[in-house]
Amino acid sequence: MKKISLAKTPTPLQFYNYFESNNIYIKRDDLTDLALGGNKVRKLEYFLADAMKKKADCIVTYGSPQSNHCRLTAAAASKQGLKTVLILSKSGISHFNGNYFLFDLFDVDIVWVETDNVPKKIEETLSSLKNKGYKPYFIQGGGHGNLGTHAYKVAFDEIIEQQNEKSIEFDYIFHASGTGTTQAGLVAGKTIRKSEIKIVGISVARNSNRGKEVIYESLKEYFNEFGYSVDTSENQIIFDDSYIGNEYAHIYPKIIDTIKVVAKNSGILLDPVYTGKAFHGMLSYIDLNKIKNSNILFIHTGGTPLLFNYANKFKEE
Repeated sequence: MKKISLAKTPTPLQFYNYFESNNIYIKRDDLTDLALGGNKVRKLEYFLADAMKKKADCIVTYGSPQSNHCRLTAAAASKQGLKTVLILSKSGISHFNGNYFLFDLFDVDIVWVETDNVPKKIEETLSSLKNKGYKPYFIQGGGHGNLGTHAYKVAFDEIIEQQNEKSIEFDYIFHASGTGTTQAGLVAGKTIRKSEIKIVGISVARNSNRGKEVIYESLKEYFNEFGYSVDTSENQIIFDDSYIGNEYAHIYPKIIDTIKVVAKNSGILLDPVYTGKAFHGMLSYIDLNKIKNSNILFIHTGGTPLLFNYANKFKEE
């Protein structure tokens, strides 16, 4: 499958620390280079290649005012000389900081939408751009779709190569799970290779039933498109919704504490919406499930700008 070069890969795989007799490693997908990095860069290599193949001159996508996906889509499109239109939900107040500030640097056009009117607004925006003579290419929020899934199937292959080079056998891979294609890709890679590694998604928003359903549907679509005859079931997907808090982007004290400890111990920066929540969830999952003497990999999926948008949370009493 064709892609353009946006990510600096393979990303580093680093030992972090010991936790309850387990070795914790971090795969630094926050260091994919483009615009402060993140997991979406791997996906955008495929989406942008497809857009350019189809002669698109404008990229359209959807997200929140602090969307990492929108930040990286804007950066990737700008680098390729393409116009970017971001359809942003009016959910919550966003300061001119974090990802929202970076949208301005990439000179994007912003279309605001109420969260219950997103599909209609997407169609209206695409139609309007076509009427103006553009050839728009739409990318689902979060880089959802088979191209996004494939990017993390390839990332799983990369992890296997790195563990072989370092003579490590991972027992678990943990990561923040949102729209589902990162986890679907990892599970696809594991399934195709018949690997015994357990993939654990720590949910940042969806409940367990919905999260598993979306990941399973993504897996089926991917296997069907690429002709893989492999067996998997929704019950094999590990998607833990215990650490969401009250809602998406709910930042509670244990997340803040986790971010501070990881920063102090390693100089690695997690964010409070995705990776900080997932890292806290991973440590709790290990403790609750009495996991011992295992090699555990945490995929750092990026989100650094969110630290600055939510900086006030770190000083609240």
